[in-house]
Amino acid sequence: MFKNFPQLISGLFFLVVLLALTGLQAHAQTISGTVTSAADKSALPGINIVIKNTVTGTTTDAEGKYQLNAPTDAVLVFSGIGYVTQEVEAGKRTIVDAQLAADTRQLDELVVVGYGTQKKTSLTNSIAQISGEEITRRPVSSVQQSFQGVMPGVTVLDQGGSPGRSNAAIRVRGITTFNINNSSTSGFDLGKNDALVIVDGIEQRLSDLNPDDIESVSVLKDASSTAIYGSRATNGVVLIRTKRAAGSKVQVNYHGYYAIQKSTNVPKMMGLEAYMREQVAAYTNAGATLPARFTEESIQTWIHATDRERYPLPNTWFQTLLHAAPQQNHTFSIAGGNESLRTRLSVRYQDQKGVIDNFGNKIGEIRLNSDYEVSKKIRVSADVNYRFNKTLSPTTNANAPLDRFFHGSLWAVPKYADGTYGLSTQGNNPLMFIEIGGLSRQTTDYLSGYVKADWDIAEGLTFSTQLAGRGFFTQQKNYTNSYTNIDKNTNITKVIANNSLTEVRDNLKEYTLNNLLTYEKSWGPHNFKGLLGYSQIGNTQTFLSAYRERFYNNDIGSIGQGANDGTKSNDGRDAVYGLRSFFGRINYDFNEKYLLEVNARYDGSSKFTGDKQYSIFPSFSAGWRISKENFWQPLEKTINDLKFRGSWGITGNQSVDLYSYYASLTAAGYNLGGASVPGYRQTTLANTGLGWESTTQLDLGLDASFLGNRLNLTVDYYRKLTNDILLNLDIPATIGLNAPPQNAGSVENKGWEFALNYRGTPAPSGFRYNLGANLSINENKVTDLKGTGPYLAGSDIDPRYIIAKGLPINTLWGYKTDGLFQTQQEIAEYGATYAANTKPGDVKYLDLNGDKRISADDMTAIGNSFPKYTFGLNGDFSYKNFELNILFQGTAKVDARLAGALAEMGNQEGFTHEIYTNNYWTPENTGARFPRPVKFDLRNVATSDRLVINGSYLRLKNVQVAYNLPAALVKKIYLGRVRVYASATNVFTISKLNEWNLDPEVPSGRGVYYPQTALYTLGLNLQF
Repeated sequence: MFKNFPQLISGLFFLVVLLALTGLQAHAQTISGTVTSAADKSALPGINIVIKNTVTGTTTDAEGKYQLNAPTDAVLVFSGIGYVTQEVEAGKRTIVDAQLAADTRQLDELVVVGYGTQKKTSLTNSIAQISGEEITRRPVSSVQQSFQGVMPGVTVLDQGGSPGRSNAAIRVRGITTFNINNSSTSGFDLGKNDALVIVDGIEQRLSDLNPDDIESVSVLKDASSTAIYGSRATNGVVLIRTKRAAGSKVQVNYHGYYAIQKSTNVPKMMGLEAYMREQVAAYTNAGATLPARFTEESIQTWIHATDRERYPLPNTWFQTLLHAAPQQNHTFSIAGGNESLRTRLSVRYQDQKGVIDNFGNKIGEIRLNSDYEVSKKIRVSADVNYRFNKTLSPTTNANAPLDRFFHGSLWAVPKYADGTYGLSTQGNNPLMFIEIGGLSRQTTDYLSGYVKADWDIAEGLTFSTQLAGRGFFTQQKNYTNSYTNIDKNTNITKVIANNSLTEVRDNLKEYTLNNLLTYEKSWGPHNFKGLLGYSQIGNTQTFLSAYRERFYNNDIGSIGQGANDGTKSNDGRDAVYGLRSFFGRINYDFNEKYLLEVNARYDGSSKFTGDKQYSIFPSFSAGWRISKENFWQPLEKTINDLKFRGSWGITGNQSVDLYSYYASLTAAGYNLGGASVPGYRQTTLANTGLGWESTTQLDLGLDASFLGNRLNLTVDYYRKLTNDILLNLDIPATIGLNAPPQNAGSVENKGWEFALNYRGTPAPSGFRYNLGANLSINENKVTDLKGTGPYLAGSDIDPRYIIAKGLPINTLWGYKTDGLFQTQQEIAEYGATYAANTKPGDVKYLDLNGDKRISADDMTAIGNSFPKYTFGLNGDFSYKNFELNILFQGTAKVDARLAGALAEMGNQEGFTHEIYTNNYWTPENTGARFPRPVKFDLRNVATSDRLVINGSYLRLKNVQVAYNLPAALVKKIYLGRVRVYASATNVFTISKLNEWNLDPEVPSGRGVYYPQTALYTLGLNLQF
């Protein structure tokens, strides 16, 4: 596909330029000028100039200058965010300058809502919004990372992820549901809490978007704003509009950057001597025979050795395998047209290498957005987006090499001078797995597009129809090499006798049909807007996999060349589902003072049957702009604008497993007359009464402006109650089948959101600044399990989680402790011990129920896995041609539970963190922080509050410094704008997890995640 990429780009480029030039020929004269600020006479870049009653226009450059072709009788409309719109009659003038006054009201700002836009002043909903410019300030590999810390009520868990496989998750106003049938070391599955993402009217994934193509983002948070999306809206809705051609002038832009990635956390192993002596203590405490390696003579030999091939260090994997890696991204766009036809084309290429070898990702994509005005009453739009994504990783999956950084890989030489690999006692070497274990290659072709038509039937009455489609076509080859490696020091041998290949085809196709009828009418102080709509979605998925082994050599990667015998296998499945919806909305306001909105959506899903197939999701909201009342006039100079608003509504969640209500059959052979006969049997009882999860939400908020509308405050209180969460309630054992999922559980989320923004007054010196802060408070708890539960996941070694009434979802569960036992007498008097033969230096677990023994009955809540507080602080500063942007972001009241080698303190054959150095209990060091080590004994690392670390943090997430070249210099090289910048992400972090060299954003567990990275970037913006 990449071979034809340049030719395809060239063809589309030529087409757009041709259309743009056609438009330029239609005008009678060329008008140019400069737009400046009325306050300080400084140049204003980015101001829109449009010929009145047309869509023809342009924007000012970095020096505030513009040029466009216009008729001799044209009226030019100058507008920009933060400034009062001004109309100027051009007449026969060829030079038209303008001075814009600052708009202290900002009353007409439009906010994108479901299936339309609304004035910010008439908004009765809770919506957060950011611009595309804010998104591109941070060079990120996925769009969702750029949402972090900038919108209240929106929590982004940026958990790293290898190139092309970002693990950033978005949670809007907490966690509403859970899956008790699926869990991991991160707790019960929360995948059904993802927000709905709508891009230009159709559902898409954030990871499939180029940040440079985004015009604006709105996040709908309360039920009144989300109910228009019905059964898909419980977890919030992210609305994205992509950029389109704005005028007739050809606009050519380039944005590119080159970045270096570095792991933000590199765990450090105990020093050689300290570790060997700790092992002596561990074996001695266990009463075990001391291995020859840990005799005093051997310790001295190892310490003073210089030949690290013969005397390797215990663990150097992080220092050996983590390295700086490049990332580059280039986006080229061109836009233009005439009064009737406007087109924008963008092309992107991204190449991200991994900070570990054999990880990488490449992206190539094209987006073409076109708008055609057929007549004054009919408009047509057509968009198409194609993306090619190629991902590389070791076949042993993204986490397996990292697991061996910590576990089962001690005392192995990473690589000998002769090219062979050292091996641990268990036969492991993560470098060997990465380099010769085999590779997983995944390619995904993504194609989406739509055709949309708008017809102005009569004044204020418009009909819109949109037909859209999208498809994912994924191919994956997971090849495991055959190889033999002998450690020349120890003769330990690793043999993978058979190479193998698993090949996958995973495809998804989806179409969307949207039909909208809108009516808008104003008479006197009355303003009315109505919407009626119909939507239909059809989704088809196919999956096919095949496996063969014993290929002739490791270079043969064709599935048909493997052994054609009983070792081969294949698998496949198909799925189809649909959603049909009717919806409507009414907006009414009286003099922009009393505001009302009513929404309703009637959804029908093929995931349900019978009377549960359709459900209605209503919402209501109202607002009162008290500042418009006559009695407010004495206060207007103090509080310029004040609006109270409230909303209530119900939304749904249809994210149940497909065909859950069917009496599904499982293959099960049986014996008939001595012969094996294939058959099928039902294992789980069908539940035809399965229905939607529903969330009822109340929101109370206010919006206020002060200091001439330069200081803006938004406050929201919300309460969400989710009902009918799927649980497996008990059924009589006489039925003989497993219990089906039933609608039973309930979860409550409630909290506060605060957003404060200050837009500084431009100084005569040219200094400008904007400041922003946001804080979100979320309290989550399970309110009902219909008598079932509690549900537990995990173990005493790994994090243990609980879902129980009265506790937050995925609460960390375990023992409380009270320090360490110091004497045998203290142990005898206490009486309750976790393990037999408890000694001084062992952990003192609390006997909460007082039965003189430590058991699961003594476990209790020991930590929160989801933050209660999230916050962000940002500042934009500019002085003449210089710009500075800073973003701080963090969370509070959240915990992380250590597990695996990080918690075992050398008791097993794993990595031992330097934090344990001289800090474990011995008779001579009774005030130590950590208990005594006991080899191959985990009595002191059972799941408890000792292993729970405060995961709160404050992070300088991004800092960017930019410089705009002077316009005089830029013109000499025939460009419109040149901007260069340097930025850094994940610059520094304040967190208690720093001492463990762990990232605070990743989930609890063994730390075997792909490293979180810091990005140091040089970038360039060009405007031609």
